[in-house]
Amino acid sequence: MFLNLFSPKMALNLYFLGAISGGILYLLFFEFLPKGRLGVSLVGASASVMAILIFLCAYMPNQEVRIFTFNIKLWYIGAAFVGLDVLRLFGENGGGYLAHLGGALLGYIYAKQLIKGKDIGKGFEKFMDGFLSIFKFKKKSPLKTVHKNKSKVGGYTKADFNAFSNQKKIDVILDKISKSGYDSLTAEEKDFLFRAGK
Repeated sequence: MFLNLFSPKMALNLYFLGAISGGILYLLFFEFLPKGRLGVSLVGASASVMAILIFLCAYMPNQEVRIFTFNIKLWYIGAAFVGLDVLRLFGENGGGYLAHLGGALLGYIYAKQLIKGKDIGKGFEKFMDGFLSIFKFKKKSPLKTVHKNKSKVGGYTKADFNAFSNQKKIDVILDKISKSGYDSLTAEEKDFLFRAGK
């Protein structure tokens, strides 16, 4: 559903930003939750997935989704997921649900800002493009650049071309058009064809 509306690059931005915001919320507030186990680590991509889900729910809340035999609005689904995560905060894996809420918060803010015409992920996208450009190596293109040789007409020197009969000149220019297209003709060749056509 997301890729029908937005680019894959934006999906990756939202995905990574969701993971980062989930991790930040986890780091900031995990100490305030009752501990089920000591040394619980934050693992997985659920904050990223939550960011994408809540983004869609906030971007088009009245969009209906078919679940088995009935339709349900997206914002109901988003509210249910967020509500469940809030209820499970004080359980065994409170840190994980806290990260979900961080991703959800990012998805919601991103969608609301995008509706206003502001893409808050552009800065992160530029950062990632710069980072990835470090690892890119330029490959030589297998295609060659062809430059127009204005001293030749259809592969013939101008002196040889001028020695041809008018019909032969027309044939040479038409061959050039069939091989390289009309735009490959010089202004002089176009003018000659125009005058010959009268």
